[in-house]
Amino acid sequence: MEVGLNGQNPENIKKDEAPESYQMRPKLHEMFKTSKIKDLLQNILSTTLKGKTYSSGDAATWTKTIADQVNHALKDLTMTRYKHVVQVVIGQQIGSGYKYAACCRWDAECDSQTSEVFSNASLFCVCTVFGVYSY
Repeated sequence: MEVGLNGQNPENIKKDEAPESYQMRPKLHEMFKTSKIKDLLQNILSTTLKGKTYSSGDAATWTKTIADQVNHALKDLTMTRYKHVVQVVIGQQIGSGYKYAACCRWDAECDSQTSEVFSNASLFCVCTVFGVYSY
């Protein structure tokens, strides 16, 4: 017995059915939604941190809460075959400055990232979402 595509008998495959194709790039409506994610981050950061005063104990809780909320909200966006990483940094505003850098090796046509910054008189927060297309 001869076995064809998907383990099916070739006689059972309809002639007009095309074999499954391998998608190398996301379709336009499936791309990493940078502007929607940026709006989502801005909303979550301002809701969580507005009016808060920096405390190292609270900062640890806030970073986890923000990361969890962002992860949950990203699942509602239709970005099939994207894996995402959420990074949240919270620090105290003491005038010393802060440098933040990220280095990634990826496909610039499909993979992307977006960040949002929140700050008040007491604290600052940088939240970055990296989206990597899974081939």
